Amino acid sequence: MCEGAKVCGTFICPLVLLVFFVGCSTLSLFSASTTLRASCSYEQAWAVSLASVDEFEINRADKQDGVIKTDWISLSSKRKAGLLGRSGVNEERARFVVNLEPTQQTVTITVRQVREYFSPMGAQSQSTAWRRVSANSDEEVRLAQRISGQLVKKGCETLR
Repeated sequence: MCEGAKVCGTFICPLVLLVFFVGCSTLSLFSASTTLRASCSYEQAWAVSLASVDEFEINRADKQDGVIKTDWISLSSKRKAGLLGRSGVNEERARFVVNLEPTQQTVTITVRQVREYFSPMGAQSQSTAWRRVSANSDEEVRLAQRISGQLVKKGCETLR
């Protein structure tokens, strides 16, 4: 009985820790975002946020739910493909999701980029699905700063 407990403890504890750490690191792929608060009306924050994504095609703009979602944009990928590490064959795409949530005195605006990757080569080519990769936080911050700057021009105070 004691031997079984040693074996279980030797394999189960590291396995549980591995699952925990892999799960937490994978979660970071999906939860990156930039948030700001604005002391203005929801109407002003909505209009400015919608105008700030004007360089993208809009996939969804639902004022009642407070969601602005852009269409996918194609990006060049710096990831190497296949066994020989070829460049220029992989694809990436990204979209922005802007959420607005009114609170008592402010409007909370969250900017999140969703980024995906596809490789037509090697073992990865067996899957035709796009795979989620980490968002570019610089691009999220840039869009949040654009929204913040426009809000300030409209007389709103922004807080981070």
